[in-house]
Amino acid sequence: MTVPNASVIRSGPKTLSKAVGIPIVAVLILVFIMLGFPWDSLARRVAWEISAALGSSVSIDDLAPALTPRGPVLRARNVVIEHPAVDRVRLLELEIAPRWSNSWLNGEPTLRIWADTELGRVDGVLQFGDTSSFVGRVDQVELARLPLRLEASGVRVSGRLDADVDVTFDPNGTLRGRVAFSSPSFVVESNQLPMAIPFSRADGVIVILENGATRIESVTFEGELLEGRLSGEIGLVHHSQAPPIDLRVEFRIVNPLLRRLAPAAGIPISPNGEIALRVRGTFDAPEIEPLSTRNTRSAGPRKRPERSRE
Repeated sequence: MTVPNASVIRSGPKTLSKAVGIPIVAVLILVFIMLGFPWDSLARRVAWEISAALGSSVSIDDLAPALTPRGPVLRARNVVIEHPAVDRVRLLELEIAPRWSNSWLNGEPTLRIWADTELGRVDGVLQFGDTSSFVGRVDQVELARLPLRLEASGVRVSGRLDADVDVTFDPNGTLRGRVAFSSPSFVVESNQLPMAIPFSRADGVIVILENGATRIESVTFEGELLEGRLSGEIGLVHHSQAPPIDLRVEFRIVNPLLRRLAPAAGIPISPNGEIALRVRGTFDAPEIEPLSTRNTRSAGPRKRPERSRE
């Protein structure tokens, strides 16, 4: 069953005791099982609620109650979400449990969700409302499978990351919020680079703005070739176009051979291998402006940014 976009109007929750809520839900699930509860109808309702919250289209093939180490849940399988931010993603398994709150008395559900998806694992809280929100964590995200819309830019990113996410959605599908991420390994390739650049670690904070642009508050990276930091903004355009960029990059060339080659490329470099650049234009046609490294801080990795918490 597929549910189209919809809008829902709701307001904020207050806390209800878990000691009261958990036994009630467990008893209700057992009663519903004995009464032959119409789970297919509930699956349609759940799909509609999630569609409304995310501004997306959601289908759920199978929904049934289950008792797990986390407590009683509703377990859905073969869930498909279609959303502009992720294109089309399949959830291999989705578990839903109520987040205890008086908002339920007003028909304003807040759900704790766990999901195993094609892109990675998800664990967090989904709050329904006029502007719905998700706060939680995503783990083991495969960068190569993310719809980053970089095809027109000639840029390819692969590797894995984990992230703490605090985002909101409106019924039109607009996504905005904050993502603090960490990657143990990733590789950047570009038509503008003579070789792929591997990194052994990256940490950063990005903010998705209301207009769809992405502001890079701070990203630090390190590898055998380069280490440094990046900030700036990446604009939003149709996926057939290369997005506009305005970035500041400060890095140090770690590899001795690359350090010797940098001056021949016309790039100003300090004695210890530091380079500072402002990069504007687009990914496929960057405009590079060398900056002075005299007053820049060390381009090496800084302390990892603090992440949002549930």
